[in-house]
Amino acid sequence: MCVCIVKNVNLVVVLLICLAPITRQYDVSEETQLEDVPNVDESESLLSNVVSDVNKTLTNLYNTMTLANVTAENKTQNANETRKLVKCKEIVYDASEEVEPTVELINATYLGKLLQINPDITTRDVEADCVLVLFYARACPFSAHAAPHFNALSRSYPNVKMVAVDALKYHGINAQYGIIGVPTLKMFHNGRPVGKFNGTEYNIHSFSKFVHAITGQNPQVLLVTSKDFQGPVSSVVEKETDYFLILSWLFILVCSVYYFVQSKWWTMIVEMVQNNWRESEAQHEHTD
Repeated sequence: MCVCIVKNVNLVVVLLICLAPITRQYDVSEETQLEDVPNVDESESLLSNVVSDVNKTLTNLYNTMTLANVTAENKTQNANETRKLVKCKEIVYDASEEVEPTVELINATYLGKLLQINPDITTRDVEADCVLVLFYARACPFSAHAAPHFNALSRSYPNVKMVAVDALKYHGINAQYGIIGVPTLKMFHNGRPVGKFNGTEYNIHSFSKFVHAITGQNPQVLLVTSKDFQGPVSSVVEKETDYFLILSWLFILVCSVYYFVQSKWWTMIVEMVQNNWRESEAQHEHTD
């Protein structure tokens, strides 16, 4: 009985000794799993969230830029569709005489006849006479610089009649057509103004872009030759006496003198002169 108990005790001890490493090994493995695995999952989740946020940000940015580009293109397209080009009536030239389109120098009376309005034509898309007018002054250096380019422009657009009028000589038309400086380039369709050149470069390319933007016509040729410097619009600054300017200065001077005489300063000056005169006479009598 004792032997059996001893044997049983030994068996239990042996079992405990064998199970101890197994249990310890299992506990270590389980502890490692409980400590390490969650850390790996959390780092991967954090990295995934960062990547997801970056992707969302880039996607939103791309969508915003794309939407802006589409909106800009739609606005440009709508503006182009809204803007109506004028329709110019074709000018027929005599082929037998080989007449070349050229600038015509006109006066104020002829300009009024040329820009008469046909009441039957009310829109730009109806064919009508297109007239490009250069308001210039022979004494203006900027007008002289623009002259050869405007002379050459007449060959580029044969269906647009081009004329030039001296705004300084025929100054009565300035208020009628809104001319406040020279050179000024204005386009008329059926006698109505449809465009004004606002550029700062007076050359044939700038003038051509202006005409093309209004009429939609393409230039035949853009070339300034030596004969364009000779006329019809002169490219040489001509000094001349502006009698109207002289009269204006005289009028300003007379008005200034008149208002100065009526002012208190004139009264003070007169009184001061009179007092000095009386004192000098009194002193002279006292000396005698």
